[in-house]
Amino acid sequence: MSNEAAAVALTSGGVPRPERDFFVEEFRGITIVVALPVLSASILEAVERTVDEFGTGDTRFVFVVPVDRVPMVIAAVGGVDVDGSTEWDDDTVAELWLAIADSSCVVVGAPASAVARAAGSVSASVRASKMVLTDPGGGWGSPPRSFADIDVHRDRLTAHLADRGLHDFTSAAQEALAGGAYSVNLCRAEDLEFELLTFDGRGTVLTQGRYLQLAALQVDDFPAIESLVAHGVRDGVLKARSRIDVARMAVGGLGARVLRTGHLAGVVGLEVERYAGTGFGEVSGLITVAEFSGLGAGGLLVDGLLEMCRARGIANLFAVTVSAEAADFFIRRGFTEVGHHDVPAAKWDGYDADRRTAARCFLHTV
Repeated sequence: MSNEAAAVALTSGGVPRPERDFFVEEFRGITIVVALPVLSASILEAVERTVDEFGTGDTRFVFVVPVDRVPMVIAAVGGVDVDGSTEWDDDTVAELWLAIADSSCVVVGAPASAVARAAGSVSASVRASKMVLTDPGGGWGSPPRSFADIDVHRDRLTAHLADRGLHDFTSAAQEALAGGAYSVNLCRAEDLEFELLTFDGRGTVLTQGRYLQLAALQVDDFPAIESLVAHGVRDGVLKARSRIDVARMAVGGLGARVLRTGHLAGVVGLEVERYAGTGFGEVSGLITVAEFSGLGAGGLLVDGLLEMCRARGIANLFAVTVSAEAADFFIRRGFTEVGHHDVPAAKWDGYDADRRTAARCFLHTV
């Protein structure tokens, strides 16, 4: 890994700036509802940092907090306050819509025992794109699972949350998802900026039903693709690539897209020109966003490559990796580990000698 890749600038809160920039762009123009049942000085600092990080975009925040804490939150993040203690009838919802349209931050006061429930109602009423439920216990599990389909895991999730005294969190999440949210994040309030602004996150993303679709990459995706590849290089999963190499990968590549937003959950390229006449194609630059782990983005992308190979008459698809995690993934997807001599010799032209020592090769017959 190059020194340039390793030395990643961090924000004041410790978030890698390239990841921050990526998600600020990804969340541009959407409304995020955040439930804050518990507030403290450290939580307010995290909330203030998060809002500041999004300052260059036009993301809107609606914070739902205990009614007696509204002045405290307003003092920290600014914006306007809305009374959330009444029923959300058409007139009240219309006022809320105007408040959100006119301010980047809105603070809704709710009864202390009903903050999560009120956040679900607010999210559904304005059909927000994302909701975040916060609790000192963080996500689901230890370490928290990255993703859970609420339709599949409802009973287990509800039981887990009930054990933590969070009896209305599942229903709040379901209300938000039914109202149009593409996901609901469950995390600690202190981790809000990491949950929203990093690939790894620190909590659990809850979704409902099918979440991803396979699609060709577009030129408008290029900044996101560069960011994803750079992240893979920093983690040591991908070798360093020039911008023209990234562009070549993208030209014939595939993306796993989040259905409701078009956000990329992962990308991959198919390298064939280098191996013309050999009957081989290579998995190039496979990288998925950790926020969406568990959604099957990697499998979806590899299945797409296999279909592309069939359509183009390519008999063998191979992959080379130095990552043990990636190696396990390829084996699960039906690849067989082979020797360096079992892939085209052109693969090793100009290949870094030290990296080659650690490289493992996997082959899938199409």
